[in-house]
Amino acid sequence: MTTGAETTKPSLNVVAPPSQMAALVGEHDWASSPLGDADRWPQQLRTLVGVLLCSKQPMFLAWGAEQTLIYNDAYSEILANKHPAALGRPFLEVWSEIRADLTPIVDQAYRGEPVHMDDIELLMHRRGYAEEAHFAFSYTPIASDDREVLGFFCACMEITGQVMAERRLVQETARQRRLFEQAPGFITILAGPEHRFEFANQAYRRLFGDRDYVGRSVREAFPELEGQGFFEMLDRVWATGERIVADGVEARIDAGGGELRSLYLDFFYEPVTDERGEITGIFCEGYDVTARKRADEQLRLMVLELNHRVKNNLATVQSIASQTLRGTESLPAARTAFLNRIMALATAHDILTREQWDGAGVGEIAHGVLDPMGAAEGRVRIGGPKTPLQARAALALSMAFHELGTNALKYGALSSAGGWVELTWTNRDGELELTWREHGGPPVTPPERTGFGSRLLARGLAAELGGQVELRFEPGGVQCFIRARLDGQPDERPETHRALA
Repeated sequence: MTTGAETTKPSLNVVAPPSQMAALVGEHDWASSPLGDADRWPQQLRTLVGVLLCSKQPMFLAWGAEQTLIYNDAYSEILANKHPAALGRPFLEVWSEIRADLTPIVDQAYRGEPVHMDDIELLMHRRGYAEEAHFAFSYTPIASDDREVLGFFCACMEITGQVMAERRLVQETARQRRLFEQAPGFITILAGPEHRFEFANQAYRRLFGDRDYVGRSVREAFPELEGQGFFEMLDRVWATGERIVADGVEARIDAGGGELRSLYLDFFYEPVTDERGEITGIFCEGYDVTARKRADEQLRLMVLELNHRVKNNLATVQSIASQTLRGTESLPAARTAFLNRIMALATAHDILTREQWDGAGVGEIAHGVLDPMGAAEGRVRIGGPKTPLQARAALALSMAFHELGTNALKYGALSSAGGWVELTWTNRDGELELTWREHGGPPVTPPERTGFGSRLLARGLAAELGGQVELRFEPGGVQCFIRARLDGQPDERPETHRALA
C-alpha cells in the first residue's frame, strides 16, 4: 500500500490526496480487468476517478459493459464487509442480493437517462446478516463523443439512521396519538400563531361537538368564544412561552341553533417547542368539571338553606314556647302542651328528612301527626289526592293539624266516644283547598278569648301558606277551611321570616 504520495500511480495520472482507496485504486491490476491498462483509460474515466477520490461524500463509478466498480473511502463504509473485494468487480455482482432492485435503475442509466431518488429502501447483506438500508442518490450517465453510454457516476448518501429515526418518531407520535385518543380528558394540539388544529381526541369531539377541526384555527372553529378570554390566553402562551393553568373556567359553547350552553373546565395550555427551543404550537389537556361545579354550587346553596331553615325553626320553637306559656295558667299543662307541639314539629321534620327536604305530601303530614290521635283507628278520616308541598308549607300544616287534632281531643269530636273528624282536600290547577270537619262531639261555642292554636290557624298558617284560613265554631263541630296556591314560593322569603304566631 502506498501512503503519503501525491499521486496514486504514475500510469493513472490522477491527482488525489493520500487515502486507502487512492492507494488501492493505484495498485489494482487493471490490465487484467475489463477496463484494461490504466494508462489507456479515456479522459472521462480519469477525471471522474479523480473527482470521487478527492471527495468525502460516498461516490462510485460503474464503467463499461461489465459495470466495473470503482469507489472512494466514504463508499467503502457503505460496502462494509464487501470492501475491499468489491473494487474492480461488476457492480450488480457486488450487490447480488439487491440485484432485482438495482437492475431497472442501472438499465435506465445505461440508456442515457439520469436517475435520482431521495429514498430507496434496500435489504442488504453487507455485514453477514440482512439489514434494511435507505439511500438518497443520483445516477448520472457518462457518454462518449458519439453519445455511447460508457457508464454512470453516482453520488450517494446513506440515510438509514435518519429514516429509522423518523420512523421511530412517527411510531412514537402515532402511539402518543392513540394514547391521547383514549384519554379520559379532552386533548387537542394546535399549530402556529393562528392556533390551527392538528389533533383533537374523542373526548374533545364529544364535549365540544365534531366541527371538522383539523386545519381550522380556534377562532374559525369556535367563533362564539370571542370575548370569553380563551383566544387571548392562547395568544399569550404563543407570545411568552408561559404555561397557563385554569380551574373551573366557564366556557359558553354553541349547542346548536345559536343557543349557548355553559361548561366549566379545568385545563392547561402548554407551549410545544422544537429542537431549537422555538414555539411551534400549543398542547391543551383538560376535563369537564361542570357536574362538580354544579354540585359545589348546590352544596353551597344547601348550606345556606340549612342555615336559613335552622333559624326559622328556632324562631318557630321560640314562638311556640312564648305562646304556650302565655296562654296556659298551669305549668304542668304548659309543659305538656309545649312538648306535644314540639313533637308535632319533629314529626314533620322526620317526614321532610326522609324526603331530603324537597317537601312532603299532605297525606304524609296528616297521617304523621294525626295517626296517634285516632287516624290509625279510623276516628280521623283522611282523604285526598297526592299533593306535594314545599318544606315550609309542610311544616306549617303539621302545626295546624296538631292544633286542630289536640283541640278535638280536649274539647271537640275526639273527646266523645262516637265523635270523628273528616279531613279532606282537593288540588285544582295548583290550588290546595283543605277542609277539617268535626262530627259527633259535644256542642261547640265560640271561645271567649283567642288562644295560641286559633292565632296559629287564623294568622300564622295563612301567612306561611300565602293563602286564606277560615276557622268556624259551628254547634255541630269545629270547621276549618284552608286555601293556598301550591306554586307559591314561600321558601324564598328573606331570612327574617316571622315565626308562626
